[in-house]
Amino acid sequence: MHHLAPYTRTMQSSIEGEVIGASRSERFHAAERRIERVTHALDELVGVPGTSVKVGLDPIVGLIPVVGDVISGVVGTWVIAEAARFGIPRIVVARMTVNLVVDLAIGLIPFLGDLFDLAFRSNSRNLALFRRHALEPDASTRGEATFFVGVALLLIGVLWLIVTAIGAVWQVLQTEL
Repeated sequence: MHHLAPYTRTMQSSIEGEVIGASRSERFHAAERRIERVTHALDELVGVPGTSVKVGLDPIVGLIPVVGDVISGVVGTWVIAEAARFGIPRIVVARMTVNLVVDLAIGLIPFLGDLFDLAFRSNSRNLALFRRHALEPDASTRGEATFFVGVALLLIGVLWLIVTAIGAVWQVLQTEL
């Protein structure tokens, strides 16, 4: 015990004041519980009898044109804000935002959007991202970076196809004149 005395004195002299507020772990568990409750309600509230499929309020509320998507968007934005407030990396918050935007964009398509909500479950995906990065802020974000490189390449490809199609139409119109 005597051999620890210099270490203890050094620690005591380098740390001043008292710790105020909850630890990161306590804050994580509180935030996770809030996000998990909302995610459960939106994505997995009740089981479909005879199957392993669970349905939440998101696809049900989504049956109401526009209003359902607005409600889902507001709640999904709250989930992202809660994660951002916790301080997870910006690229992860961006990935969570893309998950929500994809869910909302496809959710606008009547009926098909609601079926997509059953399979995609953006809030569950965002909860998983929160869990991965909240307690380990230094966890690898390589997957998110790769995702955005893929999205960028996809957008470049789509833009190239659009420009090529416009050029082809323009040539056809020019030859007819």
